Amino acid sequence: MENSKTEAATPLGTDDRNVATWALPEGAIARLGRGSGLDIVFSPDEQYLAVGTRVGLWLYELSTLSPIALWETDRGYIEDVSFSPDGRWIAAHTLSEALRVWDVQNEVCVAEMAFTKKRYRFGLSNPVFSQDGERLVVFHRHHYNTKVLVWCPRTGIQLSETEIPYTYDVYPICFSQDLNLLAGKCAEFIAVWCVETGEQIAQLDWSERSRRLCFSPCGRFLAAGGFKGTIQVWNVENEHSEGTYTEYGDAWMYPYYPLEGGLIAAAVFSSQPKAEVWHLEKGEKIDTFEHQPESSFVRFSESGTQLACSDSHGIKIWPKGKATVHPLPTIQGHNRTVSSLVFAADDKTLVTAYRGRTGLLWDVGSKTAQHPTAADLPGPGKILNVYSSSNGKILSTSRDEDIWKMWEFGSSEPIAEIPIPESGLLLRTSSEALAPTGHRLAAAGIDRNIYVWEYTPPSNDTAMKGNWENCAVLIGHPKSVGALAFSPDGKRLASLSIDRTALLWDVDAGEQIAEMDLPRPPPQGKRRGRYTDVGVAFSPLGDIIVGGHQGGAVLWNAIDGKILMTLPHPEGSQRPIAFCFSPCGQYLASGAWWQSGLQKVPIRLSEIATGENIATFWGHTTDVQCFAFSQDGSLLVSGGHDGVIYLWDLKPYL
Repeated sequence: MENSKTEAATPLGTDDRNVATWALPEGAIARLGRGSGLDIVFSPDEQYLAVGTRVGLWLYELSTLSPIALWETDRGYIEDVSFSPDGRWIAAHTLSEALRVWDVQNEVCVAEMAFTKKRYRFGLSNPVFSQDGERLVVFHRHHYNTKVLVWCPRTGIQLSETEIPYTYDVYPICFSQDLNLLAGKCAEFIAVWCVETGEQIAQLDWSERSRRLCFSPCGRFLAAGGFKGTIQVWNVENEHSEGTYTEYGDAWMYPYYPLEGGLIAAAVFSSQPKAEVWHLEKGEKIDTFEHQPESSFVRFSESGTQLACSDSHGIKIWPKGKATVHPLPTIQGHNRTVSSLVFAADDKTLVTAYRGRTGLLWDVGSKTAQHPTAADLPGPGKILNVYSSSNGKILSTSRDEDIWKMWEFGSSEPIAEIPIPESGLLLRTSSEALAPTGHRLAAAGIDRNIYVWEYTPPSNDTAMKGNWENCAVLIGHPKSVGALAFSPDGKRLASLSIDRTALLWDVDAGEQIAEMDLPRPPPQGKRRGRYTDVGVAFSPLGDIIVGGHQGGAVLWNAIDGKILMTLPHPEGSQRPIAFCFSPCGQYLASGAWWQSGLQKVPIRLSEIATGENIATFWGHTTDVQCFAFSQDGSLLVSGGHDGVIYLWDLKPYL
């Protein structure tokens, strides 16, 4: 098990510089970002915060918001995290793997609960420790197999298994503090079961979707928070409603019972950039703070005096009873999927776009990040993709409901505002492309057509900007288009649809040049490969096109679409979906889609002339999304669905 620890407790920028080299995979020189968050939880003494991510488990010191440990980077995907009542242990499980318990002080795994049947690895709830720390309880839901599992956290030995007689999905769930009761949201009601017998003892009317269920400390009352500003409270013993709290607009409600009593809640608004904390029984609004209206993790500390709330800008920590400072203290770095990235002309700055439509500027030398200002990269909350044009400009795209905008790095006004076709455009980041010349923009439509716009310069010197007009509608794909790429001169376009149809287009003529062959995928038995994510790219000279198939990458002649060669990916990995040629055109980086059972996803570096595999890097825990080479080709940067960017030193291999 790889562990990493630092003694320094310093501000965010310096922490980024320190943690960028913690527990790196072989061949990497830095990790930018700390991984997409999957769960957050306070320690019982409220001195620490554990964050489960797609790259491992982070432990933060709350007084400084500084990271002090990173564990389990060899597997990643740490989710559903819980502390033991005495704070000595942390329990969590990883995607498709066993449940584990770690000793916090020594940072070692003390118990592992293996699952003999693969289906048991999915659908696990947050593990919950008993108050004496002798039991670890998990609710398991998988189709018609619903049960409560109990283990000894010190040994990993299973103590009991109780069937829950329910045949529908049950979510969310919660246990009472003494672990005697289990509540779960079912179809049109909330069921309450006895954990020991599995018998249903209560059925509470509640048709709303739920964000959170919460028992009172005594176990007599249950609160449910909905998606539309409502919280309902019941007496579990007689199934009677004890009260309804409304008037919170369209907020997502997170109720919580602190140990000292009372009912509090966090209200996260879906239409406004704010969140509120309420004492419901007193009808008192305790505080309001800025929060982006998007799906997030919301966790109260055990005492209810602190709240962790994540959005695309980081994990905000709200403290009760202190002079509240706005904006709230924030842990940054736990970003979502890296959708695209490009180097600035001097190779010193990396401009990135993250799914969730946020952007960051990374200083490659210091390994620190900053959110772009409107003057740097407009629309920082709405970025879809970033591009580097052949004239050295950095461009980005964003979309409103009916307008597609393009921005130039360093400009405060969009350089293009394009009406979106009535049929609509796909939102997949790989389903749009900008010609390297910057004069053409293409996007895949929901109607399976490809729309291309062309830039017309202003007719006189007084005009502020030229016009973007639709110059072609390319029709021919039988299924949804998953990836697009322009040739260096913007005259040809390669497209790949999710049914493995690869087409080459003459954009000037608006006609198909060729259908490019793809090798048939190998048999997969009952499991069929999904092709939602695909990738395609042109070489810098415009003579080669690369695309992905089930066994690896295929190279086509960019003139007639004939296959030149195929490049296999490591056995057991899925097809590559991300590609990037080196600036000299001699090398190709290809990154794979995640394959069930893989702990890391491969990046293959190939020599084009020979097809030789020069190096294979294993770092990302899930899909590789994008690449960028430095201008001299000595540095490769990869971005992944795990929310991190790796810097790979290529000098030993070239």
